[in-house]
Amino acid sequence: MNSFYAMTMPGLETVAYSEIKSRLPDAELVKFARGVVLFRSAAPVGALLKVRTAEDVFVTLRHITHLGRSREAVRVLHSATLQADSAQALSLWRVARHASPRSWRVVSQKRGEHDFRRVDAADSVADALRRVLPRSLRQIEDDADLEFWVSINGSEAFIGLRLSDATMRHRRYKQEHLPASLRPTVAAAMGWLSTPTATDHVLDSLCGAATVLIERGQLAGYQELVGGDIRPEAVAAARRNAKAAGIPISLQVWDARALPIDSASVTRILTNLPFGKQLGSSLANEHLYPAVVKEFDRVLTAEGVLVALTSQDRYFQQVLSAQGWYTSKKVVLVLLGQPATIFVAQRQQQSARKQ
Repeated sequence: MNSFYAMTMPGLETVAYSEIKSRLPDAELVKFARGVVLFRSAAPVGALLKVRTAEDVFVTLRHITHLGRSREAVRVLHSATLQADSAQALSLWRVARHASPRSWRVVSQKRGEHDFRRVDAADSVADALRRVLPRSLRQIEDDADLEFWVSINGSEAFIGLRLSDATMRHRRYKQEHLPASLRPTVAAAMGWLSTPTATDHVLDSLCGAATVLIERGQLAGYQELVGGDIRPEAVAAARRNAKAAGIPISLQVWDARALPIDSASVTRILTNLPFGKQLGSSLANEHLYPAVVKEFDRVLTAEGVLVALTSQDRYFQQVLSAQGWYTSKKVVLVLLGQPATIFVAQRQQQSARKQ
């Protein structure tokens, strides 16, 4: 079995592994780290590139758990890279990318206090790679075929070869970007948390650029995707993105507090609620949240599931509880340095039947 790690948004590690496990049944979890899922698998590497809740996927060269913070750590990184099976990593990259590399570079990330710089770690790994990589490969500064990443968080370090490319985190369909537009991997996580089925009628009543609905459409089968927004420019952007993605979505301009939708007509509601930062305000949300939840209650089927993202965790929980909803799961993550929470909720009576 080969060792891999996936990078995801901090807080979504268990969600990402759940999707990985579904796509690679033989996957064996090694550990979770901040924004990282380390695992083993013998599955074809192409399956890894289909994971939608991960930002990037790497074949592991080395995983170091007691790196230390002194200058000696730089020599440890050098030695670890020399001892890694770089030939196997290159082989897996060729299979994943269906190409032959001609160039390489090192990308370095570092969190925590150390007696060395991020560039020192990169230089150390690069020096080791120059000794072990085929001479036909050229080291360049940017746009290299091969990207070897060294990611350091305190005393833990990962050295890996990136199998994914930029489209894993920045989807090709994202032609239109709006303020507060959601990262596709987070939108995919919301779809995954909704326990998708092929019979789903999915609604996003505050759809923005339609990222949530498009990701749900690309994640699994469904019956219907419906969305809308009070801003005409958002609906226009959503239509362009949906067309680029090849995902049919019924879109219209509406007020989420008074939806032109039949009662009990949708089985899943997935939505990114206004945080009150780039859009709206915390005061406005105090009026908006109860109104939209009341509409959620009306249009969702008795067995339906709500998945909502918000930065106003406590207030949204109060609104749900006051209107008779049961929160079955909460996933806390960090978006652009700001804490946010994904709520998975059902009707209170549905929860009672399960108990």
